[in-house]
Amino acid sequence: KLYAMANHNSLQANAQVSLEYFANAYSLATSKSAGVIPQGQAVEISYGARSNDQLLQYYGFVEADNPHDVYLMPALRDWPLEAMEQASGRTVEAGRLEKLARAGLLGSSIVSTDDEDDNHNVNSSSSSKNSSGADKDTISNPLGGVVITRTQGIDPAIRSALRALFSTPTEWEAAGQAVGNFALAVSPENEQAVQVAAKCALEWELQTKPTTLRQDREQLERLTNSGSGGGGKQKSLEDKLMEKDELLALQFRVEKKQLLADVIATL
Repeated sequence: KLYAMANHNSLQANAQVSLEYFANAYSLATSKSAGVIPQGQAVEISYGARSNDQLLQYYGFVEADNPHDVYLMPALRDWPLEAMEQASGRTVEAGRLEKLARAGLLGSSIVSTDDEDDNHNVNSSSSSKNSSGADKDTISNPLGGVVITRTQGIDPAIRSALRALFSTPTEWEAAGQAVGNFALAVSPENEQAVQVAAKCALEWELQTKPTTLRQDREQLERLTNSGSGGGGKQKSLEDKLMEKDELLALQFRVEKKQLLADVIATL
């Protein structure tokens, strides 16, 4: 099957696969925007708006700088609230966390039996799609973790929750003490506090990892170079498979951490 030889590219696909109904077959054709593909250049199609979790699970590879990738943070209830207060210079007033909990924005501390059996159909928030086009229903998220994407950053519902959480008594009263009224920015000062608090939380998440992004990239480079070098001891099939698995794991880890770093840079 010729079309099965085309690789995936989220941003620069130059061809597409179509079902030819009357011919009962598939066709592979170059895109009009791509024009004539030069000899030696790869023919690439898009598998759709898929995160690296999906690409790795179903296709066995990781895409660098994947615009549809996601990062699943812990639920808001598990974020470093004290550090976020210190960073933003604002204090979370009494009763705010209870309000967010009643609104379902803090996540859950309990995994139901259904979630344990089939947790890949759990929504992360109110919307089933994020702005990158990736389907949130495919994200394993039984505890209501916070979804981070390269295109939209922090889930808009959680951004609203942070506005309410770090609002002053005056801002809270002006919003009618309703979390739903924080869907839009309430003041430049509040928005600044939210940005700083969110950045603090994302940096905290990166710091909890046993290795840094730089260390992972260096290890990935060493592993890549060791696999491409000639000569030396002949590797067994088992060693090659283990090396491939380690390489994929490293690529996956690097992409997730890079996504967080990219979002932090926008805050």
